[in-house]
Amino acid sequence: MEVEDVIAKIVEETELEEDEVRENVEEKMDEFEGLVSEEGAVHLVAKEHGVQIAEQGDGELKIENIVPEMRKVHIKARVVDISDINTFERDDDEEDGKVQNLVLGDETGTIRVTLWDDQTEIAEKIDEDDVIEISGAYSVEDNQGNAELRLGDEVQVKMADDDDIPEVKNPNEAQEASIIDVSEEGATYRVKGMVLNVYTSNPYYTTCPECDDSVKEDDDGNYVCEEHGEVEPEYALAISAVIDDGTDSIRGVFFRDQARDLLDMDEDEELEGDVETVEEAAEGVAGKEVELEGRTRYNDYFGRIELIANSYTVLDTEKELEHLLEIMEA
Repeated sequence: MEVEDVIAKIVEETELEEDEVRENVEEKMDEFEGLVSEEGAVHLVAKEHGVQIAEQGDGELKIENIVPEMRKVHIKARVVDISDINTFERDDDEEDGKVQNLVLGDETGTIRVTLWDDQTEIAEKIDEDDVIEISGAYSVEDNQGNAELRLGDEVQVKMADDDDIPEVKNPNEAQEASIIDVSEEGATYRVKGMVLNVYTSNPYYTTCPECDDSVKEDDDGNYVCEEHGEVEPEYALAISAVIDDGTDSIRGVFFRDQARDLLDMDEDEELEGDVETVEEAAEGVAGKEVELEGRTRYNDYFGRIELIANSYTVLDTEKELEHLLEIMEA
């Protein structure tokens, strides 16, 4: 469902005027400093006002047409990447949980599929570059504002012919570039530059302690995860910073581990959710020379490409200069 359609539905089902809805959407984008797209913000506004906007997939979809909150999604796509299985402890269960990610792609883009517990057996039966068909899935919004697929109880997964699915570039394979050349949306780049500024207002979001998905407080003051119901949320870091390499600048967005690396904070400090700790840590970051690797997305709020950090390294500038001189002399 497009942004305008969601706004119309909110107006239809609530007492809000259209201008009020648009103002709420802008406030939500301001609240998250552009960390959520306009589409993500309008979904949050709809959810806060109890407006159901789930869509049902109509036939086989291309990946570019999948948005959060869709049901009965049917796609055919190539397996681009299969992650390792991660295990985690459940508070009320003796058996550890399991989670694994697939990246699927077609000619229009890529999407992550999250497998939980026994669903990880699916990954044992497929290889990278296989083409599979999934029907009966549903989509959610991940912590970076992108659509992500989940497999419900009635989902079907099978092997498919690959005649009409082209080879797909793995979006996780980084290409080294100057910032001015970072232009392809959904690609992974590695850039080097100086941190000019770190933004620390609203540095935390709340997550489910079981699956790490983002959760919001409802009108009753409860936090409800779609997968695990009512939960006691944990704090997670989301920080943005401007990186400049002399050719141009780019906004880098840092979640969880990468945000802790950026701020030199430990996990216990993150879980405390103290804003002052973040502000103090950020004071020592500006001016550092860094290497940043991440995947690009277009930020509607700022109207430009930004980089979602996968890894972050503070550079030894003396060694970098020596290496550059060696290249120039060769």
